[in-house]
Amino acid sequence: MLRNFNGVLGFEHTHTGRTERSAQGSAPGFWTVVSALRAAWGDLREGLAAHREYERLRARGVPHATALRESLGFGTCRSDDR
Repeated sequence: MLRNFNGVLGFEHTHTGRTERSAQGSAPGFWTVVSALRAAWGDLREGLAAHREYERLRARGVPHATALRESLGFGTCRSDDR
């Protein structure tokens, strides 16, 4: 059977043992969010650059596994492919 919790302690007030002030103090600050977004943007740009390098190597006839390793920086790049 379902219960209706429309009272003072409804779903929006869950008891965590912390006061309201301490719960807000642990929230991330503005600059934390900005630095996380900046890191994500940098990772996206790095991934796109690796994808472009992979496509360039594949267009020159380099096998998939080799092109993948070289574009991600896990393998040595042959000088004649560049």
